[in-house]
Amino acid sequence: MDRRELVNSAIANAVEEVESEEGRPAQGTSADVSSPEVTAIREKVAKSSGLSLALAGRLSGTTEAEIKADADRLMEAIRSMPANLHTQPKSLVPTGGAVDQPPSHLDIDPIKLAANIMARRLGS
Repeated sequence: MDRRELVNSAIANAVEEVESEEGRPAQGTSADVSSPEVTAIREKVAKSSGLSLALAGRLSGTTEAEIKADADRLMEAIRSMPANLHTQPKSLVPTGGAVDQPPSHLDIDPIKLAANIMARRLGS
């Protein structure tokens, strides 16, 4: 086989391959990623994985196995987050918001308070 015949056969094979692929979507893409079937699979996998339905739309993949693997990765990321994400806001103004220290009235000694009141009343 000479070089010209080799090139012609390669071109013929490429043309046949392109013509056979015209009727189907390209590999790696899906015809409709947001189809009702995929949405139902996402919701089903989210429920079984313990994810909220609000996060079901964020799952990627077109098959149940791909979506399940993505849900597992998402749950692992959520579990590895620090537990103290729900903290109380700190007050920037001393009179409002959360308190950093216990109230000062808990540190009052009632005997000293009574002695101060009596001293003020008696004028000493």
